[in-house]
Amino acid sequence: MKKMISMLLVLLLLAGLGACAFADETAKETGAILDGRWLCADIQGNVTENTPAVLKDNFGLYVNKEWILQAEIPDGETSAGAMEDVIRTLKDRQIALLKDESLTGHDAELVHKLYALVSDWDYRNAQGVEPAMPIMEAIRNIDSLEALTAYLYDRNNLKRYYPLVMAVSTDFINPDIYITQIGTPGLMLQDSAEYKERTQAGELYFALFEQLGTYMLQRLGLSAEESARVIENAFAFDALLAEHIKPVATHYQADYFASLLNYYSPEELEALAGNFPILDMLQAYGLKAGQSFMVTEPDYIAALPELYTEENVPLMRDWMTLKAALSVADSLDKETSKQTEAISNAIMGVSGETSEDDNALSSVLGLLSVPMDNLYIQAYCTEQQRQDILDIIEDVVACYRTMLESVDWLGDETRAKAIEKLDNLRVNAVYPDELGDWSALDFAGIEDGGSLLAANAAVQDYVIALQSDKIDTAVDKDKWDQLMMQTAQVNAFYNPQNNSINIMAGILSGEIYNEDMSYEQKLGGIGTVIGHEISHAFDTNGSQFDKDGAMANWWTDEDYAAFQARAAKLAAWYDGFIPWEGANYSGQQVQTEAIADMGGIKCLLAIAAQQEDFDYDAFFRQFATIWRTQALPAYLIALAAQDTHPMRYMRINATLAQFDDFVDFYGITEGDGMYLAPEARVAVW
Repeated sequence: MKKMISMLLVLLLLAGLGACAFADETAKETGAILDGRWLCADIQGNVTENTPAVLKDNFGLYVNKEWILQAEIPDGETSAGAMEDVIRTLKDRQIALLKDESLTGHDAELVHKLYALVSDWDYRNAQGVEPAMPIMEAIRNIDSLEALTAYLYDRNNLKRYYPLVMAVSTDFINPDIYITQIGTPGLMLQDSAEYKERTQAGELYFALFEQLGTYMLQRLGLSAEESARVIENAFAFDALLAEHIKPVATHYQADYFASLLNYYSPEELEALAGNFPILDMLQAYGLKAGQSFMVTEPDYIAALPELYTEENVPLMRDWMTLKAALSVADSLDKETSKQTEAISNAIMGVSGETSEDDNALSSVLGLLSVPMDNLYIQAYCTEQQRQDILDIIEDVVACYRTMLESVDWLGDETRAKAIEKLDNLRVNAVYPDELGDWSALDFAGIEDGGSLLAANAAVQDYVIALQSDKIDTAVDKDKWDQLMMQTAQVNAFYNPQNNSINIMAGILSGEIYNEDMSYEQKLGGIGTVIGHEISHAFDTNGSQFDKDGAMANWWTDEDYAAFQARAAKLAAWYDGFIPWEGANYSGQQVQTEAIADMGGIKCLLAIAAQQEDFDYDAFFRQFATIWRTQALPAYLIALAAQDTHPMRYMRINATLAQFDDFVDFYGITEGDGMYLAPEARVAVW
């Protein structure tokens, strides 16, 4: 199930493929620059033997051309690159854990029991689609508002089909307390704007759901006529919901976080929802009612009574039916799993199939993230890794302090608050001191006649209970919560809600980091990642949270206006990029990540300046290496549609061009492709 939903999330971002020329034949043969500065080297086939790769004109291509020409995207995948190599290493290690029968303890027992359920196709084929039939039957039997309400109250359903999202997180205003958040559901077209003016992307999203939905509904016993009606009604109800959900574009606005701060007591929430049984649903879901709720979009909740009517029962029932059918696909027999993957791959242009091992790993990780994490830590994490990362973080924090002290556009009052925030930065490096305890979890395995769907329900109930117990309790900001952030993931991030830098063990391999790298290579790899993440404390999002993780304004009006003006200049510059013909690139969308890229490099260059005989060439090359990639055109369209990170060739060239240290070291001058006049540079910090 997790694998198919993950693929869906990628597919749902696709734009119209037929109408977009990524690089015409002339560009492919000559290396012609489509964006006015650098050829987009990320697109598979865009770089050929004849494409010029001159250091002073296109540093990323110069460093990576030989690799690009030899790179192959693996079967079942959408991209290849240094980051993908690290992901592959992590997957191979985790697959080895799945198969290692010598491992003992409750974590290993859970993992091996679930792995058997996932990997034994004879057992799954014998069950066929039967495990999903009670789920479908329960939904299809809804014939009145009373029956719909009874379904929503029934804890035996899989709880995925509510027209809202309920979750537990730290409070934005008071990050010392856990609170329940009430949010909007995911739309099938991903963006409510698509329901007002359908774009080519929206048409493709619809086609995707229609193809996958038609197959799954008929696989689960509906006729062709019934399937068509379900899909029609499901989209009709989705459109009704979309009328009251904010467009995705609003998520990138400066006031987005502030717009989420809507607090309601249980009584106020019940009044807001009218006849929609929100508190009873919450209880049925397994979450207790806390003292307060944070409602991200009150207008949506207030509109639910208009939608929760006898007249709309068929629409909501079919909306739930389609979501249920799609969610169970990866948990049934081999025919269902393979056919849904084939449909997805055909739309993506993906060749080959994902390996059985990768599919099994995806399913196990989707349910047993913490037990798998514990096994990974015990098998692969070392104290040397953690000490290396702690040492680099210490160096980066010290340089950020110097940077903040010397920034000329920051006033003394704001500067003091920024330094105070840096001095209170929490550090989670590589792995926690105390492993997560899931000893109370159990579910039926093959020997007890279990199924993947039953295991899914058991794990979901267990996790919901863990979350429910947190509501209205104090947050331990120094505790590493593996449920929220697994060690075994290729990731590093800044969390503004507890002012922490988090470097996961899974990212520490390949070109990103290994213990035998030179100091310069470590700084160009994991060091720039760390610098990037700490910079998020002072980007357009992180700057809205204080040293304790509370959403609070610690800027003077004058300083914040100066900050926003610099950020707007950066966004406007990225607006001008055209990574392929016809692309409409959004600087506002990538603004925060671009700020962090540039802030991180500035900090690492400050560290380099303090070193004797620092090898700048090794440092810059390593930075260019970690962002090398080759990807399918459709996948890159998906990223450009929603990813908040700049494309990887931009992360190399657009970032390095900001700095005198880079320009001077390689003798880059006006007229060179990598030259950007000082007055045209856009680095915020």
